[in-house]
Amino acid sequence: MNKVKLHTVWLLGMLFLMTACGDDEDYYYPPVKLEFVTVKAGADGLIKSLLPDKGKLLTVSKDRTGSSISPNTARRVISNYEVNSDDATAVIYSLQSVVAPEPKEATDPAFEGGLKYDPVDVTSIWMGRDYLNMILNVKIDINSGKQHVFGMVEESVESEGDEKVVTLSLFHNANGDEEIYNRRAYVSVPLTKYVDEENPHQTIRIKFKYHTTDTSGTVVESKKYCNPGFEYVPDEN
Repeated sequence: MNKVKLHTVWLLGMLFLMTACGDDEDYYYPPVKLEFVTVKAGADGLIKSLLPDKGKLLTVSKDRTGSSISPNTARRVISNYEVNSDDATAVIYSLQSVVAPEPKEATDPAFEGGLKYDPVDVTSIWMGRDYLNMILNVKIDINSGKQHVFGMVEESVESEGDEKVVTLSLFHNANGDEEIYNRRAYVSVPLTKYVDEENPHQTIRIKFKYHTTDTSGTVVESKKYCNPGFEYVPDEN
C-alpha cells in the first residue's frame, strides 16, 4: 500500500502557491475580494474557474498570476479577485496556498509515525461550502528551516437517526521547531465524504478539537469547538 502523505509546509508566512507576475504596464487594484475559494484548471493546467464559498461559479477571464496546476484538477486557495457580475467572470490578482487535509482515521498509514499534537492557536474558524476553514497561529523559528506537518484525524463518526456527528482532531507535527515567532497557517478541511447519498437531508455536525497551551505553558486539548460544533449543510455553508 502506498503511503498517504500529510501536508508539509514551510511557515515563513506560508508558501505562495502562485504569485502575481509583474507586468511592464502600471495598474491599480480595483475593489477586490480576499477569500478562501476553490479554483479549477482546464486540460492545459491554467485556471479556468473560481468557486467562492458563497456565490455562483465564476469563469476566470484573466489570471494575472499566470498560474498553472495539474490539468483538470481543483485546488483550495486564498484569492484576491474581482467579480464582473454582468457576465459572471472573475479576474484573479493573487493566489495563496491553503492546507486542505482530508480527514483520516488514526490507523491510516499517513499517521504511521504516531499522532502528533503540537500546539496552535485558532485565530478564526468558520464553515464555507463543504469545508471547515480556519486560520491558525503557529510558533516557529524562522531560522531553523524546519517544516511543519498538518493533517486531520477522524476520531469518530456516529449516526443517530437524522443526525451524524463527526469528531475531528488537528494533527500538527512541528518537528521540534522552537516557539519564537508567530506565523499564520491557513487550513480548509473538505467534508463531502460525510454526506450520505441515501440520506442527503441528514444533519451533519462537525466537532473540532486541537491542542494549545494554557496560561502556564502546558499543552492541553481544547474542545472549544465541540459543543455544539458546526452544522454542515452540503453545498450551502
